[in-house]
Amino acid sequence: TGKKKLTEEKYTINRYKRIVFYMVMVMLLLAFLLGQYICPSERETVTEESITYTGAFFWEKADGTEEEIRIPGRYDVPAGEFLVIRSVLPEDYNENTIAIRASLENVRIFIGGELRTVYDTKDTRPFGKNSASRYVFCETSGEDAGQELRIELQSFTEKYSGVVNTVYCGDKSDIWGYLFHSYFMVTMIAGFVLLAGLAVLIFSLVLGVMYKTRFDLEYLGWCMILGAVWMLGESKLRQLFVSNASILADMCFFAVMLCPVPVLFYIDSVQQGRYRKIYHVAECIACANFVICTVLQVLDIADFITTMFLSHLVIAGTFLTILITIIRDIIRGTAKKYKLPLIGMAAVIIAVILEMTEVYRVVSMSGIFVGAGLMVLLVVTLIQTMDHIHELELARQREARESLDYLTGLPMRNKGEKLITEKMQKLEGYLGFADMDNLKKINDVYGHKAGDRALRLVGAMLTECMENAVVCRLGGDEFLFYLPEVSEAEMNTRMRRLFESFEAAKNVNAETSPASLSCGLCMCRQGGSFEEYYMKADKALYHVKQNGKNSFHFYEELAEQ
Repeated sequence: TGKKKLTEEKYTINRYKRIVFYMVMVMLLLAFLLGQYICPSERETVTEESITYTGAFFWEKADGTEEEIRIPGRYDVPAGEFLVIRSVLPEDYNENTIAIRASLENVRIFIGGELRTVYDTKDTRPFGKNSASRYVFCETSGEDAGQELRIELQSFTEKYSGVVNTVYCGDKSDIWGYLFHSYFMVTMIAGFVLLAGLAVLIFSLVLGVMYKTRFDLEYLGWCMILGAVWMLGESKLRQLFVSNASILADMCFFAVMLCPVPVLFYIDSVQQGRYRKIYHVAECIACANFVICTVLQVLDIADFITTMFLSHLVIAGTFLTILITIIRDIIRGTAKKYKLPLIGMAAVIIAVILEMTEVYRVVSMSGIFVGAGLMVLLVVTLIQTMDHIHELELARQREARESLDYLTGLPMRNKGEKLITEKMQKLEGYLGFADMDNLKKINDVYGHKAGDRALRLVGAMLTECMENAVVCRLGGDEFLFYLPEVSEAEMNTRMRRLFESFEAAKNVNAETSPASLSCGLCMCRQGGSFEEYYMKADKALYHVKQNGKNSFHFYEELAEQ
């Protein structure tokens, strides 16, 4: 123990050096944050006012009349028809970009009667009637001063037809800089939630392999991944990090439709399957909604945005079902077992309700509340998981103590026979039944401590000489081992080495010198019966005992005789 401690200290970094290093790193981080807060900004400030187009806009109606309108706004235009707005660029106009956000709309921008920009994804989107929402940019110059600016917007969805967002003008980099400054934090949170979800999923799968059980983290990981996909799909900056925004927009809807499934998996796991039948029905409803809405979208019957209320009803029904089961558990007192996940689920439910409510106001918070709710749920689930792992480790240690022989360190009969049977099913080899002779004599003459030393010696020699074998102590002076994938000649060599090594080791001490070994061996075929081979090895051992002990014999030789 002392040698091991010295070795550990030799390769362990000095505690005080580690503390100093961490203190320096923390101080550098604090200095960076403080400097960013105190020192003046070196970045040129771009405000929304400085890049917003301030000219008057007129709505050209289908009947030929005009009406001055305010932007942003929404106006009464039937789905599928163009909303046409126009303005006259100032005489001193000298900007290089006009930009507008299209909300599920096709966009055409004319300058002085010339078509400058067209945004229409009919040839790039996989299905659906509407173009994905994005910022549309039109190049301009000082030569366009005094020219007519004409913008045509078309959406095939009633809720978005007639929507006009803010029109920007200025340097393109300034416009993107403002948008990046406004929406980067939400997008970064979405990216973090996605990476955290992937890490949680991989971590839970690794834990599942290690402990041979499922963890709540696995389903939470999928919840986070779907939540992050939705947040990224709703991000105002999505066209910067994907080449096809339409596909990401569709993924966003898929995430909304499928999110009830991992949520139900998660809460079902937390509640230990008490309401599995009810949740199974809810899962089937969510899957049916996914199939129906996808078919309607692919066949151009109804866009995802049109059928979104169905997905929201499914989500609301899912949360209502979960809430009812939780209330029932609270009444019964069983909710105490998962009080931490309960707090996280409450945070997520509140966040989702807020986000769903905002959708019907034709605005979006891009998932910032959902992200915050998921992070709360992640923290409490990690705490719960650590407690679960601690319990599993205690159980594993307890099982190890109960299944190992304290004297030799070898597995006891039940554990050993199980391991040998598993190995025997996969690989052929030799089963050996060993017995230490003269244990009673050693105990009577030299005491039980000497007998224990002799038994430990047998265990050590079997482990050393029967490399790659499964060795266990049956009890008393009996041992069992299984050596896979060896020939009869190699088995003979191993056994001679065992007897020679034991003979030399036991004679070092007078107290253990009376001991000797007897061993019966049996060749085993892959997938054979453990009980059958055990009996054959036992018969071979009995033959050795009856013929002078201190030797080994193969059952096959005995059968031939």
